[in-house]
Amino acid sequence: MRYTYYILMILMMFACGGNDSAIQKANMLSQEIGKRFAPDGREAIYTTSFSMSSNGSLVVSGETSLPKAKLALFSSLEELNVHLVDSLVMLPEDKMGNKIWGLINLSVVNLRSHPKHSAELVSQAIMGTPVKVLNKKNSWYQIQTPDKYIAWVDEAALNLRTKEEMMDWRNAKRVVFIPHFQVAKDEKGQETITDIVAGSILEVQKENSKYLLLNLPDKREIRLNKSDCMDFDLWKSKEIKEPAILTQLAKEFMGRPYLWGGTSSKGVDCSGFVKSVYFMNGIVLARDASLQFLHGDTISPEQGFRDLSEGDLVFFGRKATENKKQRVTHVGMYIKDGEFIHSSGRVKINSFDPEAENYSNYRTVTWLGGRRVLNRLGEEGIVRVSEHPWY
Repeated sequence: MRYTYYILMILMMFACGGNDSAIQKANMLSQEIGKRFAPDGREAIYTTSFSMSSNGSLVVSGETSLPKAKLALFSSLEELNVHLVDSLVMLPEDKMGNKIWGLINLSVVNLRSHPKHSAELVSQAIMGTPVKVLNKKNSWYQIQTPDKYIAWVDEAALNLRTKEEMMDWRNAKRVVFIPHFQVAKDEKGQETITDIVAGSILEVQKENSKYLLLNLPDKREIRLNKSDCMDFDLWKSKEIKEPAILTQLAKEFMGRPYLWGGTSSKGVDCSGFVKSVYFMNGIVLARDASLQFLHGDTISPEQGFRDLSEGDLVFFGRKATENKKQRVTHVGMYIKDGEFIHSSGRVKINSFDPEAENYSNYRTVTWLGGRRVLNRLGEEGIVRVSEHPWY
């Protein structure tokens, strides 16, 4: 209703001001649609521009990854009563052909803000992660990961698949690698093929009483101990009966170095840390701290840390003032008894309790509240792997 109201107000405003151009009207309409469908550019692509052709047509250019946004835009622009020329690219582009899906092909790959190695490392993805391929520039692919995050990856990191090939992968017998890190060798256990990290998803080729012969996404073969792997269907269906299981896994990261953009057992940033802990328990969280802050039941700072429960996410940053908006810059996971575990320099445990030896005054005064995600499983930003269509 609010969206419809804004559109009507824009049209009425420009109906009374005949001197304003169709381009100005179109830009305002597009901005409102962008706010509705693509409020955060990290999770959706929606860029538009407008120009008038020589014959008076309104040319709509740009690109989007959201079919519904494009449909809403052109529906709104029809109210301007001008001829429309559709030059808005729908991603994935046609030049991608039918291979618009892929699997991460290396143990851990770096996701960049732009298609070049010198661009900011914004996130990572681990082997066997299914991704949607949106675009290509030179040897770089723009991809979207299961948490909706959009970034660029070099071609060596990706094994392209068709929709049918992805379906075959989903129907194949798969396992999840459980230990934090290992070097994987060939079938005879002699030559090193790759390294591998926790959460990697691999296809089973054959097995015996002790070993599994597994296919990497590019069909390289590795041998792993059965005891280091868990059947994918069993893993994705397991329940978090007690939040203590989250704490136990989180503590296994203790001392692991902080890595900006890191989301693997090799190194993690703050949101990558809690994301990894939850993913190893079959739950896909949103990528960044500010995105994770948008999901789950709210525990406000006024309620105090004693209202937090084990497994809750705790957020920190700049509190709102008269001149500045609140800004989320850090996240950790609450354990109990006033303690939380987080990646800050390294993965460590601090406390909200001023009497505790590991008390952090800095984190306490910048605490923005908590989010209880275990009560909201299956909702936006807190998706079970078992319910995610990409897996």
